[in-house]
Amino acid sequence: MPWVNMDVEVELGAIDDQELIDELENRGWFVGEEKGWEPDEQLTKNEILLIADLFSNAEIGSEEYFIYEKLRKR
Repeated sequence: MPWVNMDVEVELGAIDDQELIDELENRGWFVGEEKGWEPDEQLTKNEILLIADLFSNAEIGSEEYFIYEKLRKR
C-alpha cells in the first residue's frame, strides 16, 4: 500500500480550542477539563492478570518491570 510522509507547520494561534479538541477526539483521544481523569471502564481482574503476565519477564529496573510490580500487587 503506498503512503506519503509529510511535515506540516501550523501556527497554534490559528487553531481555536474547539477545533483542536475535535481533531484529537476524531483521532480517538479523550479530551476533558478534569485533570487526573480516569476512564469509567476499569480493567477486569483477568485483563490485569494478562497484562502482568505479558510484563512478567521484564528487565528489573525497566518501565515494564515497574508496571508489572504495580499490577502484581493488585
